[in-house]
Amino acid sequence: MKIKSLFRQPAFIMAVNFALIMVIYMLSRWVFYFINIDSFHDVTFTDMLIISRGGLRFDLSALCYLNMLYIVLQVLPLKCRHTVRYQKVSKLIFVFVNSLGLVANAADMVYYEFGGRRSTSTIFSEYGGENNLGTILLNSLTAYWPVWLFGIATILAITLFYYNPIKPNAPERSSYPSSQPARIYYPIHTAVFVVVLTLTIGGARGGFGLKMHPMHQDSATIYCRKPQHAALVLNTPFTIITTLDKTGYKDPNFFPDEQLDYIFNPIKTPFNSVCCDSTATSSTLSSTPNIIVFLLESFSSEYTGFYNKERDSSTYEGYTPFLDSLISESYSFRYSFANGTRSVDCMPAVFAGIPRYIDPFCYFIYANNILQALPQMLRDEGYTTAFFHGAPNTTLGFKSFTNAIGFESYYGMDEYPNSNDFDGTWAIFDEPYLQYFARQCDTLAAQGAPFLATVFTASSHEPFRIPDQHKNRFTSGTIPMHNAISYADYALRRYFEQVKDKPWFQNTIFVITADHTGVTCRQDYNNEMGRFLIPIFFYTPGGQLPVCCDSTRIMQQIDITPTLLSLIGYQKPYFSFGKDIFYNGPDFTNYVFNDRNGLSMYYLDSLMIEYSDNRLIGIYNYQRDITLSNNLIHQKQQFPQLPFMQQQIEAIIQQYITRMKNNTLHY
Repeated sequence: MKIKSLFRQPAFIMAVNFALIMVIYMLSRWVFYFINIDSFHDVTFTDMLIISRGGLRFDLSALCYLNMLYIVLQVLPLKCRHTVRYQKVSKLIFVFVNSLGLVANAADMVYYEFGGRRSTSTIFSEYGGENNLGTILLNSLTAYWPVWLFGIATILAITLFYYNPIKPNAPERSSYPSSQPARIYYPIHTAVFVVVLTLTIGGARGGFGLKMHPMHQDSATIYCRKPQHAALVLNTPFTIITTLDKTGYKDPNFFPDEQLDYIFNPIKTPFNSVCCDSTATSSTLSSTPNIIVFLLESFSSEYTGFYNKERDSSTYEGYTPFLDSLISESYSFRYSFANGTRSVDCMPAVFAGIPRYIDPFCYFIYANNILQALPQMLRDEGYTTAFFHGAPNTTLGFKSFTNAIGFESYYGMDEYPNSNDFDGTWAIFDEPYLQYFARQCDTLAAQGAPFLATVFTASSHEPFRIPDQHKNRFTSGTIPMHNAISYADYALRRYFEQVKDKPWFQNTIFVITADHTGVTCRQDYNNEMGRFLIPIFFYTPGGQLPVCCDSTRIMQQIDITPTLLSLIGYQKPYFSFGKDIFYNGPDFTNYVFNDRNGLSMYYLDSLMIEYSDNRLIGIYNYQRDITLSNNLIHQKQQFPQLPFMQQQIEAIIQQYITRMKNNTLHY
């Protein structure tokens, strides 16, 4: 076969173009790294070389899946493959499917900062119901134009540099492979078809070992020092494609079933709760206080002055002056944690005591499980319940979830009376929406029954827009988030000014927390603890709880429902992975559990452990080492509590998986 004839072989054409897209994927990996370098500040150049070598396997796998049709078309033993029209169609298919993959990769360069992981197939559930998705995407295009410019450039590259020597009026057409006799052509090209298809299947699976399962996301950790670096090894088309048929968690089988409840039991039997300083009890509260829960979008502890008094030589002021003043009049906690990394992780944690474990509960296959949640429990006790969020009613599936857990009323953008207060992209601006929420609280109180009202704020969500009249009102800070946080803090102040003299105000427990942390700009928060530190505090204007910043007990979102139920004297058993933070019994365990993409963390008093792939990988004294820079894993003998901590984290994981599969997330 002549060399020129080889260059015109469709299989050779396919191989050249496959190499082109592989190079572009590798370039995208490095751009992903530099765009998100703050999240990978401990990744060295040598690490990236190892990561890139491993990434080749995942790129090859993703591209074999994406280009399966293109590959088959180029190696089918048919002579029509050598025609101009056939190759034009093949090019269109190649450019189309690979453009989708390149767009997904580019989108994750932006999204990773907020989600903390490569996107999976849950992204379709998360944004599938958005009726303003076009506006959100348009804003993303303008706010992150360098990323999208790179994405467009890669699409242009595969279009312009696509290799196709089969052209009209090309010379030496007699040397084309299609001119070969049939007795030679078909056996040769059938053999090529079998070989290429076999290689493609092996590439998609990650190898040919008979005992080897197809690669999954967790396979990426073998190429990196830390599990959180796996996002650099992976690519987004791979993580989406390989989760399309996700069927559930694998049973860990740490303990026999008959022992599991003795080690960690999420079924809570209420006891009378006593505050940690013994100066207040649940009996000092009305038996039916109102409860108002604020879920503040992306309010990291990092942004506050209250939680950072000792930072920067005690000069750090933060961006939340009103929130700081409110915390100083409340029962708060020196260390308080989110149990997830996304907005959709917040409500299962706060209201149903379900932390995130690897995947968001709301978008996983167990999302339809029966839950025993605070809104329904309070409705059964005679409460009126309502949920407020100023975004479109389809946003993130909030409306369906709040309905499932017992909120009887949902107030979204559809119910809001003035569309002129829309920020143009995401939701109603916080100030007017919280004024509306204040009026609705009056309406709820006027019905005569105690009420649970929850409001989820929105203005501190990207694109961080604030109303034009407040453009120069607040300290701009160092990143756009800071200005939005200051505006949201101002909106919170205006709410409390509106309601402080209402007759229902004194008999109300206010719970103020965040859904998750936001964009970080401080290295002392850029670690596995800092990414979960949020405010959680109880404000009782009637003085039912003491003013206190508790430095001994550690608080998490899943503790909110057990604590509230105790404060109102709830006496029925219920389900929760959390704890009553004010319980003073001898069996109280001062713990926090959270998970970031399979890296689980368990805090007990002043110690934190990291657990991944069924093994202990980190030990930190987080109160002394706030940057988690000193891993004490080689000093295990100094920590007698380690066996208990590892047993607890394994029991929590097993309870989580077992109860998810058995649909027993309730009493």
